[in-house]
Amino acid sequence: MTVDGTPSDSGPARSPRGPDQPLGAAGDPSAGPGTERPATGGDTAGPKEERPAKSHVHRPSRVGFIHLSGVVSRVENSLPVRCLMRFGAINGRDRTLVLGGQAFTAIIPLLIVLSAVASQEDSTAVADRLAARFHVSGSSAEAIRILFERPPGATGTITITGLVVLAFALLSLTRSLQRTYEAAWQLPAVGMRGTLNAVTGFGLLISSLLVLSLLVGALRQVPAGDVMAFVLRVGTSTAVWLLLQRLLLSRRVSFRRLVPGSIVVGIGSAVLSLYSALWMPRLIETNADRYGIIGITFAILTWLIVISFCMVVAAVISAEAGGAPAVRHVLPTTTGRTPRAPQA
Repeated sequence: MTVDGTPSDSGPARSPRGPDQPLGAAGDPSAGPGTERPATGGDTAGPKEERPAKSHVHRPSRVGFIHLSGVVSRVENSLPVRCLMRFGAINGRDRTLVLGGQAFTAIIPLLIVLSAVASQEDSTAVADRLAARFHVSGSSAEAIRILFERPPGATGTITITGLVVLAFALLSLTRSLQRTYEAAWQLPAVGMRGTLNAVTGFGLLISSLLVLSLLVGALRQVPAGDVMAFVLRVGTSTAVWLLLQRLLLSRRVSFRRLVPGSIVVGIGSAVLSLYSALWMPRLIETNADRYGIIGITFAILTWLIVISFCMVVAAVISAEAGGAPAVRHVLPTTTGRTPRAPQA
């Protein structure tokens, strides 16, 4: 700028930056977007280095975790694990002990009553049948006869009170078995109608066991009788338990859904019979030698608890195979105890 106010020609004129013209690299509007910014004191490091791409070092572990989760899910949805969860949800251990104790208090008096009735013709008929059923002889068989044989000088008769107590014991056993099946299928109790159905089913079970015992004893005398007895036991037990489950559940579950559980019970009863023939003689002889006559009752109680456990397991398998509602995961409470499933 000169003294008179006219513009000087000593330097290049700067053109004003338009509103849409980008600012240059050095802040000069004449510099275009492609103009490189001259290096300054703070930019002496040169061009920036490119960051390496992220490596997928965790991908194998993530894939392994997903695979492990799938394996765990398949295991949880398998039939054995579902049966174990349902067994715990219905407190299967407690139900086993209750059924075993009630069976002992009902069956022992029932055998005594049957011995008293049969003593008019043969005083050792029931004891001999039990000894043959458990395949015992010698001192063990003699202990069984002493336990159930009516003394020769006994003149007393069966009292009404004894029959009433026996009836209540059988009814209690029947109701416990019915509640076990209702809990396994997650069905509510139906009152008196359900009790009548359970009593009918239990009577059917006792009658079928007596008839089956006689038939199996007759078949053992013919060639290949053991094989025929095994097949007969499986078929009869399957048919009886199909109807028994229907009655225990008060006809609320169709026969089609009860067939898998009935087949399991039929095969299991035959296997349990073979196992009892191998295990019970040794158990009875050992207890009889150690404790005398009272040892026979210990052996019978143990045998009844094993049978009760098989019944509870059969109810659980029947519910799982028949498509019963899935049990919920049971979480511990704040007191540290596991809450029980609601009783049917």
